[in-house]
Amino acid sequence: MTLEELNTRCKNENIQYAYGVFQEPVSPPHLIALETETDNFMADNKVFSRKGRIQLDLTMDYIDFDLIDKVENKILYDVCWNKTEATYLSDEKIWQISYFFEI
Repeated sequence: MTLEELNTRCKNENIQYAYGVFQEPVSPPHLIALETETDNFMADNKVFSRKGRIQLDLTMDYIDFDLIDKVENKILYDVCWNKTEATYLSDEKIWQISYFFEI
């Protein structure tokens, strides 16, 4: 999967998505992706194989098991991922789950 495919899959599932940050404020639920690290194969000052580690944060007003299932089985269906437990961010009054995978 690529970041472009991730964007397309989110649009197809009607889930708000942004890379890095939304340009305007949006209400949950939504997904935000960020490349946290790269592990590229390089030689002669050229990148021959690019690998990026992605953190995809799912933000919700309440724990929505149908939405979680949609993210895991329709958006990330062909990606090997790990995730955090649902965390309540009391200052913002939202729930967040982070998914970690490579592209």
